[in-house]
Amino acid sequence: MFKSVCKKIAYLLIATGAMILFMGVTVVRADVIKGETSLCGASYVIDNFYKNADEIIIEDEDAFVSTLLSNDLSLPDNAAFAKVDSFLNIRKDATTDSEIIGYLPKNGICYVVSDPQYGFVKITSGDVEGYVATEYLYRGIAAKAKIDEIAPIQATVNSGAVNLRCTPSMNSKDNIVDTLYKGMSVNVSKTNQIVLGDDKSEWVTVIYNDSPCYILKKYVTVGRNLVYGCTVEDVVGDIGVKNVTALRASIITEAKKHLGLKYVWSGKSLTKGADCSGFCCAVFSKCGFDLESTAGRSSSSQAASLSGRKVKYEDAKPGDLVYYSLKSGRVSHVAIYLGGGKIIHESSNAGGVVISDIDCMKVTMIKNFLD
Repeated sequence: MFKSVCKKIAYLLIATGAMILFMGVTVVRADVIKGETSLCGASYVIDNFYKNADEIIIEDEDAFVSTLLSNDLSLPDNAAFAKVDSFLNIRKDATTDSEIIGYLPKNGICYVVSDPQYGFVKITSGDVEGYVATEYLYRGIAAKAKIDEIAPIQATVNSGAVNLRCTPSMNSKDNIVDTLYKGMSVNVSKTNQIVLGDDKSEWVTVIYNDSPCYILKKYVTVGRNLVYGCTVEDVVGDIGVKNVTALRASIITEAKKHLGLKYVWSGKSLTKGADCSGFCCAVFSKCGFDLESTAGRSSSSQAASLSGRKVKYEDAKPGDLVYYSLKSGRVSHVAIYLGGGKIIHESSNAGGVVISDIDCMKVTMIKNFLD
């Protein structure tokens, strides 16, 4: 009796398989989906059991094409994002007095590797491993809710140029919407991420000018543009200075973005141009510190201000301000100290914003306004 039942089940399975193979189904070449891992349904079985077949039989094409991108781009459960405006300090130990060894930029991703202790968690990000304050992280459900806002899935062109089309077909030029060039990116649609064209080629569904369009998958790299942590040396250089705070790091990073900015008398714009003190005020303001209200607009008023404190050269930190004077002794120039004997400043009509040695002119004083 038992053997008879088993035989009937076996015959039923064979008959079912034959029906699937010879019904009106879609045939897709094995090399079309090489390297992809689908998540469910018939395509999952095919991926696992027919990888070496010359042809692959797929009954439910929609199940095959809709989830090809999802598996590799999902967010791990221990992933978190920095909830700050500039940089989050990464410390050597789980205390606020511990040495700063790196930074996690705004919306930077990290991976939590320990349970919270004293308000800190241990994380890894990029080449940095250390502790960050838990209150400044999006974690768990909050991180998963933010991922598409912080780092949406994008298709980035990896060839010279590729056409963007309104239908997934190369049979006509009439469906060409635009041409994208190497390095250009466009957001991937949240639904129907991959579709198959008439010739079974794979197309990525993207959103362009608020409308769905299609781009050949083989000409793009699909992924999230994630930002990772960096060491102190990555930001301020190997200058032997410890405990450079996130604010100081953001000031240095912001200032370096504007190398070459033209000199404009009385200007304080990071796009149209600035003079020396205007450049310092604009950079500090961009990083959340109102230098002008704290110490004044001009270099001379800042130097004379009761705000801030004078520091010796050997105690100067990146982000401190260096003041220079004419032969008369009147302060006439200011620069941002980078550390390692270097400054960044709005130099002149000829050079604009440049990096120079700190002793390029006569130093009158160095002031710390930040801590």
